[in-house]
Amino acid sequence: MIRTKYLYYYLIMNKKNPPSNNLPTLENLKKEYVRYLLKLTDNNVSDIAGILDISREALNTKLDKYHFRH
Repeated sequence: MIRTKYLYYYLIMNKKNPPSNNLPTLENLKKEYVRYLLKLTDNNVSDIAGILDISREALNTKLDKYHFRH
């Protein structure tokens, strides 16, 4: 249940009520959640992969896709 805790806090912190015709895409939500986790974990890829329950390789692919590499 630890993984869902991070998502819960993210959603609570970012509670917004955008107009229904301007909802963010799932891809944008994923990107922003990964950005949030990067800040939360001080860029610890292993921790983020654990939270997301994905491999480090899959996370690295997302980081490259979202241009979150330094």
